[in-house]
Amino acid sequence: MNRKTLHRWHGWLGIILVIPFLLICLSGSILVFKKELDSWLLPEVAALPSSSLPRLPMAELQQRVNQQLPDYEIGSWEFFAAGHDEADRVFVIKEGTDSWHKVHLNPYTGELRSQPTEHGHYFTDWLLELHYTLLLNDLKAFEFSFATEHFGLLLTLVLGLFLVFMGISGLVIYRRWWARFFTLRWNQRLLVVFSDIHKMAGTFAAPLLLVLGITGVYYNGLIFYEEWTEHGGGQQHYKVTERLYSDSVDLDAMLTDSRQRIDGFRPTYLLFPFEPELPFTVFGQAPTGNPLLSDYGSVSNYDAQSGMFLSSYNLNEQGLGAKTLDSFRHLHFGMWGGLPVKILYAVVGVLPLLLAFTGIYLWYQRRNQKARRRHKR
Repeated sequence: MNRKTLHRWHGWLGIILVIPFLLICLSGSILVFKKELDSWLLPEVAALPSSSLPRLPMAELQQRVNQQLPDYEIGSWEFFAAGHDEADRVFVIKEGTDSWHKVHLNPYTGELRSQPTEHGHYFTDWLLELHYTLLLNDLKAFEFSFATEHFGLLLTLVLGLFLVFMGISGLVIYRRWWARFFTLRWNQRLLVVFSDIHKMAGTFAAPLLLVLGITGVYYNGLIFYEEWTEHGGGQQHYKVTERLYSDSVDLDAMLTDSRQRIDGFRPTYLLFPFEPELPFTVFGQAPTGNPLLSDYGSVSNYDAQSGMFLSSYNLNEQGLGAKTLDSFRHLHFGMWGGLPVKILYAVVGVLPLLLAFTGIYLWYQRRNQKARRRHKR
């Protein structure tokens, strides 16, 4: 494909997909500050006051959750170290359904800080749903095939590929971008000024937008693949009608054992057996100096009925490929460098708005120029 054809595709695709693309970019720019927004918007739900108290034992917390939510079963549990300022997030399943809900739990008192809510109930959860499905999943009007039920997921996957294409094609079209990266001719006509702004903003944002596009495609593709392999043939999601694990399983002993299986292991997330034959799975992080590795890269599995150890996976013992894929979480959400990186991600997330405005203006003006030249001929 020559540069002229590439330039044409770059322009037309940018115009066709501009609205959904901007929705994804702008929502992602806001979601970089999801924790801060939740603490600000939901101070009595998501945030915890500072406390010097120790966390209650997991077994006691589990019992209190079950007592306060007798019509639900625990599906998974995200927890933090003592002294952390975020409430535990417990994901529960309504009995007789496959519907997951979220509750916030105070780990120092065992009291629920919220009642079960569905996906998208809170603003940032709704924004997250918008970000990765554009709210186009499970629309009743489209539920006539597996692919259409997941239309929003597939659309955002396509938009991720589009983002990768736009980043690469932009750098190829302006392949000598480094020679005029800081060139901004304010004293020229508006077409020239907008062209310089478009090149400068695109060149600055391209590396990070490429990272966001690649990681977004990976996550959406992975979610769709898992759904397809489990339910692509029409298989229904399992509806929880009873507890699928033994009440005698000691969660505290399980977490203690997971720390011993992997030296320095810090558990962060516990997946309960929510379908038959599933084990307990303890996710967490093994000691690492790599700031890009996630808090969920290493795991240990335990039998659902006896709590006996089954297997473990230490990310530190894996190759470069596994570590690279694990780093996608922090790379995509800007969780690896503190506030400066979050600000950078937020700024780059807004830049596509500038790129869209200047790009459409350039496309329109150049189209008019071609039309005038044809008219003169």
